[in-house]
Amino acid sequence: MSFLARGAETLNLLGVIAVIWSVAIASMDVAQRRVPNALTFGAMLLAVIAFFWTGLSPLGAGGASMLIGATLSLVLTLPGYLTHKLGAGDVKLLLAIALLGGTAAVLTSFVVGTLTIVVVAVCWVWLGPGFGFSYPGGKSLPFGAALALGFVVAVIRGHVGDVPWPY
Repeated sequence: MSFLARGAETLNLLGVIAVIWSVAIASMDVAQRRVPNALTFGAMLLAVIAFFWTGLSPLGAGGASMLIGATLSLVLTLPGYLTHKLGAGDVKLLLAIALLGGTAAVLTSFVVGTLTIVVVAVCWVWLGPGFGFSYPGGKSLPFGAALALGFVVAVIRGHVGDVPWPY
């Protein structure tokens, strides 16, 4: 059995690694407002190698799901990048998520990430520094961290691979 086989122990181990990867990205995005290229490109490279080796992404998504997820990730993030609402790291992160987990992971990560960032923005505006919720002025909200949280939800809930219709 290869290390990327779909056995329960292996998939769980790769899921744990994906969660650790997500926590590292979220921590760096919150602290430095930066999603490191080494982590996003490293994950993309791992996913492509895994696909050519086994025919699946590290989390078990097939090639079609990876391709559709990658296309969807660019459709969802490039407009934000082009209008300077998202950073390039956010675009690369969702692309890496697509290659690791496929279409279902992209949709789950984006929806959970968007809802999370909306809650953070509302808390920031309504509560403000008077209630101990302060945010450095002039800095953007860490959408990469929210996407990483969404990916953790996707991995834990098993939302990887093809999207079961209806979703």
